[in-house]
Amino acid sequence: MVKKNLTQKATLEQKVISFVKEHELAPAGVVVVAVSGGADSVCLLHILSREQKKLGVRLHVAHLNHQLRGAESKADAEYVSGLAQRLNLPATVESYKVKGYQAKKRCSLEEAAREVRYSFLARVAKEVGAKRVAVGHTRDDHIETILMHLIRGTGLMGLRGLQPRLEMTTETGEGLEVVRPLLTVTRRETANYCHKHQLMPRTDSSNQSLSPLRNRIRLELLPLLRKYNPNFDEALCRLSEIAADELSFVEGQAWQLWAGIARQEGDGFYLDKDRITALPQALQRQLVRSAISQLLGGLKDIEAEHIEATLNLMKKPVGKTLNLPHGVVSATDYVNLILKLQGTPVCPLPVLEQDYILNIPGETIFSGWRVVTNIVRETTPV
Repeated sequence: MVKKNLTQKATLEQKVISFVKEHELAPAGVVVVAVSGGADSVCLLHILSREQKKLGVRLHVAHLNHQLRGAESKADAEYVSGLAQRLNLPATVESYKVKGYQAKKRCSLEEAAREVRYSFLARVAKEVGAKRVAVGHTRDDHIETILMHLIRGTGLMGLRGLQPRLEMTTETGEGLEVVRPLLTVTRRETANYCHKHQLMPRTDSSNQSLSPLRNRIRLELLPLLRKYNPNFDEALCRLSEIAADELSFVEGQAWQLWAGIARQEGDGFYLDKDRITALPQALQRQLVRSAISQLLGGLKDIEAEHIEATLNLMKKPVGKTLNLPHGVVSATDYVNLILKLQGTPVCPLPVLEQDYILNIPGETIFSGWRVVTNIVRETTPV
């Protein structure tokens, strides 16, 4: 009860700094702050700039103009440049034609913008020697993300929503660690903070469009759900915390089993079918997720249905294959569930790891094989 009262009395700055320290989101050195110009990222930058000495960090501002909203996008970039100057912070502000990238990649505009943005942030981080990039995702973003996962179909991992820290690999192959110091803060709080400090953040007109799924969730679905339960946000956050705890336990158990079930050969993973099918379904799913994650450097676009389809492959005849996102192919041989990248041939027969002597005539069993031989007398044709 005392803790709850203290939390209620804490200022927004105290909440953010406490969250940063609790999750160790700001290591000593340079931290890149992604600033779009909206209230969330502006609030984040302003708080971190006031507390950077206390946190022992140096900030570098990064902004990418996606060139999607004409003069409005240009004004956003100018605003961020001016804000960085007023806060006496170095900044990297660049432009990129996201629509051109979208046409080349043949993906949605939202996906294209995300890929371009994170590749940009990874490059800036590398150039300035930063270990992490801070983004302004709030509790509202967290809730919307969980609902997006539910609508598209998800397992425990999707129910976790946004996490304080995320290690990812960008489209350009760069590693990037993203941190989210505002996950306990609402959009209303960031807007009030900006108003209080006269920061005058920019407003993105595209946020009112009902075309992106996230916007429809924000503008239509969430208001409806809150009519059914005024405390819906808190209820969903509790579910997310429980899912995160459950998944953390499953991940730990699966990691202990990994060495006895999986082996890596070249750019593929072989999971022993007998051993994996003897495990509870939750551990089976996690082992498959682990193999795919190691192949791709993450689980982007890998959904619950892909994991289930891969596990179901073990019930089908040997030689069946399944194509997953980003070129992952799953298949089976007589002994293993195989996960490889596309272009690598998958042989349905067990791998021969050495030379073996056959019993002729007789039966020889080795490395997943059972070979039965006979001596057949050659007959002369009449």
